[in-house]
Amino acid sequence: MNFKPFAICAALALFASPAAAQVDIDNAMLERDVTILAADDMEGREAGTRGHERAAGYVAGRMAALGLEPAGDNGTYFQHVPLRSYARSESGNTLAIAGMDQLASGTDYVVRGGPQVQSGTITAPLVFIGFGLDLPGRDDFAGVDLEGAIAVRIFGGPANLDGEEAAHFSSSLNQRLSDRGAVGVFTLFSLKMSERVSWERLVGYLSHGNRMTWIGPDGNADMQGPNIAASGYLSPEMSRALLAGQDFDYDDLAAAEASESGSLPSFALGRSATMTFASDYADIDSPNVIGMIPGSDPALADEYVVLTAHLDHLGIQSAEAEGEDAIFNGALDNAVGVASMLEVSRLLIETPPARPILVVALTAEEKGLIGSSYNAANPTVPADQVVANVNLDMPIATYDFQDVVAFGAERSTLYPAVQAAAREFGLTLSPDPQPEQGFFTRSDQYSYVLAGIPAVYLDLGFANGGDAAQGTVLTEHYHQPSDEAGLIDFDVLARFTGVNYLIARNVANMEERPMWLPGDFFGMTFGKAQTAPAE
Repeated sequence: MNFKPFAICAALALFASPAAAQVDIDNAMLERDVTILAADDMEGREAGTRGHERAAGYVAGRMAALGLEPAGDNGTYFQHVPLRSYARSESGNTLAIAGMDQLASGTDYVVRGGPQVQSGTITAPLVFIGFGLDLPGRDDFAGVDLEGAIAVRIFGGPANLDGEEAAHFSSSLNQRLSDRGAVGVFTLFSLKMSERVSWERLVGYLSHGNRMTWIGPDGNADMQGPNIAASGYLSPEMSRALLAGQDFDYDDLAAAEASESGSLPSFALGRSATMTFASDYADIDSPNVIGMIPGSDPALADEYVVLTAHLDHLGIQSAEAEGEDAIFNGALDNAVGVASMLEVSRLLIETPPARPILVVALTAEEKGLIGSSYNAANPTVPADQVVANVNLDMPIATYDFQDVVAFGAERSTLYPAVQAAAREFGLTLSPDPQPEQGFFTRSDQYSYVLAGIPAVYLDLGFANGGDAAQGTVLTEHYHQPSDEAGLIDFDVLARFTGVNYLIARNVANMEERPMWLPGDFFGMTFGKAQTAPAE
């Protein structure tokens, strides 16, 4: 008979899968919720459609059955989000650049408008601004005048910039350009960008489909950079041609992108461009679904922890061939997140934590984090009473995971609470395995970060073949009709739900209000009122 020393057996027991012994998860209800939310009659749950309304009604019913108090508008579970859907019109989006031959839309460029001005024409000088960064030790706007100009930039950031910060700077560029007087922006299709996406795929994405934003009480559509009336991309060939003859040309650009510092000059290109833009608008309404779990400590009744998972997906799209499935059911993205959040709510109601918890199923994440942006800007409780966000988005529950990743936790005092939960559940808390992807800024937690609120986004790690398992889903099923409930291992989802429950419980039971760590970029930029003092 083979045997192992006691210490080794103890270590193996510690890292075994202990979900059933630690957290009493209702696996059957998890599977039922996912199966219902990802069923064909939910029609892919696209924001603003009948399918999403039906799914929102189901989630509200589940919250009521669980005993969550309604925390939406006017004593209901629904926070109605006024949305503007805008799509690139079939005609009226053109580009002409002085000194260049006639350009062809879709081949040489793509132009599109925004949600505040439906159509118009811009004629303005072109100014190259590199990555468009403005941070200590680097100012890509130095020495150039963007007032009334069209900014020309490249996507991303240098290799030596933190991936999450680079993603933030990229996503918030229009605001910085608008603040400096720019009226339009063009992105060059650089060699580094070609490693992420083909020109043909980018054209398809930019030319088709609708985008959304929310409409504020003043009737204006929310957008970063309200002075930016139109934007666009130049093809690889036109990007090279635009820089031809400059002291800094396309080959210099490729060399700078490949360097660690990504040092780029900023300069006027000495020519102007004329952009025409036209969009089709539709104003619609779509709800966030919000329930509340009261806390057990009256002294902390004004400190809310917000749990979020987006309910929407891509809806029904045109099938490539007759008879093919056209419903994008979104089982992994993100029916599993909503189902997990509902089960966490059940457990929290059974043993209420110290702080009250808002449970929010969000709309329009797929349209650009719109539901969370609206909720963070227009919370249904006083804004200064929201102290933390724990977000769930597309946990790929298809393999026997051994570690979890808590994006953003190390930036705030949430980290010990998250670390303790992972340890209690017998899991390793791993660092971000792909920091260059900037995942912390790519899901709904980012909306709360922009509102100054410490946030964490929980996901499964790469251990035990997780990198390959996640890669398969992302390559073959992400944003495809094949994202069906049959992909999911519900025992795995139960384990994930168990650790997520422990994290939510720990955060809600923290002795001190969650705070950003001193010197953290996001805390210093957005959350100064919620940043711990330096020791």
